[in-house]
Amino acid sequence: MTFISSRKLEQATNDFVAFRYLAAGSHPDHDTLATFRRRFLGELQGLFVQVLELAQEMKLLKIGRVCLDGTKIHANAFKHQALSHGHIEQMERHLQAEVKELFALAEQADQSGIPEGVNLPEEIQRRTDRLAVMAAAKTKIAERAQACYAKEKAQYDTQMARRAEREALGQKPRGKAPQAPDHAPKAQDQINLTDEESRIMPVSGGGFEQTYNAQAAVDDQTMLVVATGVSQAPQ
Repeated sequence: MTFISSRKLEQATNDFVAFRYLAAGSHPDHDTLATFRRRFLGELQGLFVQVLELAQEMKLLKIGRVCLDGTKIHANAFKHQALSHGHIEQMERHLQAEVKELFALAEQADQSGIPEGVNLPEEIQRRTDRLAVMAAAKTKIAERAQACYAKEKAQYDTQMARRAEREALGQKPRGKAPQAPDHAPKAQDQINLTDEESRIMPVSGGGFEQTYNAQAAVDDQTMLVVATGVSQAPQ
């Protein structure tokens, strides 16, 4: 069995004999386990490689048939902290209008006075800071869109070159002509303000969560994990 989260490892030292043996009868707190993993990550990775090398030397691992499976790991971020490019543009227009109104109110302050409880500099600064966050988020979304465009453009150019070769040979191109990719960000392109590397993905049982997609390859005879990886792709 495999446990990833520190909380599940902590619980396993109570529920499973093998884990109780490895922990020498102790039950370390999940915070202690997480700190230990982060502190000695490099050393632990080296140890796992040594285990696989030893297993191969002892003929326990022959890499015949390998099974691949994955699971979604929740990111340390709330999905409602994700903003789409289209929503950011709406919020920017709204905040800009509010800032304009606040400056107009400041201009009239000497004549009509400021409503009680309103601190104009703080209100303006709060909205200005928010606009800066929105601008940074838009920039990162645009950078992602540009990287995606570069990949799609390379594929598009390859497909168009193949069609041109067939036409040059007097052959009819197969299928419809591919659509040229667009470098501009789409309205639905998103970024999470807490964890920008994670993505909103469908999860088992239905619904969507802010997650990563973790994959593991396991030898079907010995059940030894031979490879692991974490992806931003939902599939």
